[in-house]
Amino acid sequence: MSTRTTPKRRNAPQTKAKILAAAQQAFAEHGYSQSGIRDIAAIADVSSTMLLRYYGSKAALFEAALIAAMPLDALLVDTPRAQFGASLARLFLNTALDIRPPSIIALALGDPEARAIATRVTESHIIAPLARWLGPPDAEVRALEIVMLSMSFVQFSRQLPLVPKRRGADRKLADWFADSVQAIVEPR
Repeated sequence: MSTRTTPKRRNAPQTKAKILAAAQQAFAEHGYSQSGIRDIAAIADVSSTMLLRYYGSKAALFEAALIAAMPLDALLVDTPRAQFGASLARLFLNTALDIRPPSIIALALGDPEARAIATRVTESHIIAPLARWLGPPDAEVRALEIVMLSMSFVQFSRQLPLVPKRRGADRKLADWFADSVQAIVEPR
C-alpha cells in the first residue's frame, strides 16, 4: 500500500512577499549585478522556476522589489504637512526598520539596466507623488531635494554610520535633517 502525499499548495501572496523580501535583501547587500535568481530563490526558499513564474525576469523582480521597498503613500497621507520633516527623521532613525532603498539604488548604479530601473522607479514612485503632494512652486525640484537629502541622510546615518559617537550628535543631525526637509516642504 503506497501512501501518496497531497502536494502542498502555495499561498501565492505569501510566496510573492517572501520573494520580494529576499530580493530586497540580496539587492541591498550584494547589488543587482552580484545577485542571481538562484541566490534570491534560495533566500526565499522557493525554486528559481517559481520565482520566474511570479516575476518573469531579474529586471522585473528588481523593479518590483524596489517599488515595494518605497512605501511613500502612507507617509504622505498620514503625516501633517507641518510635521513632515520631523516624521521623516524619526522614520529614518528607527533602527527597528530595515531601510533598503538607498543601498539598493547605490549598488544598482554600476549596472546600466538596474540604474535605468532605479531612475524610473524613483521618478515615478517617489518624486512624482511627492511633487504632487508638495505642490507649487517648483514641486519637482523640491521633491528631488528631499529625495537627495533623504538618501544621503540614510546612507550616512545608518548604512555608513559616520555620526560622531559623542552624546547628542545624532539628535543634532536629526534636527538638522528635519529642519532642512521642512524648509523644502514649506518654503518661505
